[in-house]
Amino acid sequence: MQEEAIVLEEESSNKGNKKYQDGDILKFIRVRFPGNIKAHSFLLGNRKLGYGQKVVAMSDRGMAVGYVNSFPYDLPFKKEMLPLKTISKVAAAEDIVAEKKHLDAERKADRFCNNLIEKLKIDMTVTHVEFIQFGKKAVFYFNAPSRVDFRELVKSLVGELKMRVELRQISIRDRAAAIGGIGPCGLQTCCSYFLKDYGNVSIKMVKNQNLALVPSKINGACGQLKCCMKYENEVYSEKRRDLPKEGTFIKAANGDIGKVLRLNVLFEQFEMLTDKGIMRKYAGNQYLGVNSKTPEGWSFPKTFDFINNETAKIIGEEKSEEDEVSSEMDYFAPVEIEASVPEKKEENPDRDRRTRNRRRRRKPKTD
Repeated sequence: MQEEAIVLEEESSNKGNKKYQDGDILKFIRVRFPGNIKAHSFLLGNRKLGYGQKVVAMSDRGMAVGYVNSFPYDLPFKKEMLPLKTISKVAAAEDIVAEKKHLDAERKADRFCNNLIEKLKIDMTVTHVEFIQFGKKAVFYFNAPSRVDFRELVKSLVGELKMRVELRQISIRDRAAAIGGIGPCGLQTCCSYFLKDYGNVSIKMVKNQNLALVPSKINGACGQLKCCMKYENEVYSEKRRDLPKEGTFIKAANGDIGKVLRLNVLFEQFEMLTDKGIMRKYAGNQYLGVNSKTPEGWSFPKTFDFINNETAKIIGEEKSEEDEVSSEMDYFAPVEIEASVPEKKEENPDRDRRTRNRRRRRKPKTD
């Protein structure tokens, strides 16, 4: 009865939300409940709540204790937002004790279900359990590589828990969001903090940002590509439009012609190996246009055919004009190699024997 009274109070407060007009700036805050994949937005009003503070609010399972998962933020009011969710109160000591008992019951159901899965030899893994509708229904979230027949499992769970049971399959990303964690950046994982839609993250986005294709660097805690890979992808794509492609032969504004070897997209720069064998950096506005993938349109000296990536590493960064001339002459100058044959020693068996005996003699001990 107490829960129903709280629900009625929540509904009455929602009716009061209709007093807002379109465009009114309202202050919201996100609250996340244990075991719930997504954080929910609640109207904050004039309250002052700190990050991580425990509050009592309406969740999918009824009134539950959650924690503040964001700092206050402003949003313009729209009629589509109705009804607005409000926070009931700050969690008291008795609320936290009741929530702990509730979580213990969920963990107990989780252990029972996993033991039952192992006994029935079903290829699935339960990630977490959530009791909703004021404890009248249990939702088991699980991962499975393919479709599974869990009818026998549901019958056993209903007989043990004496409540309605639902098994809901979730993705690997949803599992990571439900568990939560800290990312390599030192912050809370995006999926458990603010992301509502993961979107599609492809390996093309990783290559577009010139990142090393190392799984430990580009994969998140879920084993999939990090969601943050798509945050800067739009910026990289926009900046790349003003830069030449790697491997193309171009002409710069200062008259240099050569092959583009590397790009620095964020700084809008590119490195080009000129027909003189000199590695230089250019700003993006120095790029005039692409000729073709072959240097047929330009009058390259024959020496350009022998310039490759290894040569670029040896030449190094951009140098002064005097250094460029000297390095160019040093690189294309013929190299003379003096070969000498070591003199062969005369064989003398007696001398070699005396040498070996001398090495074997022990030095006399001195007091």
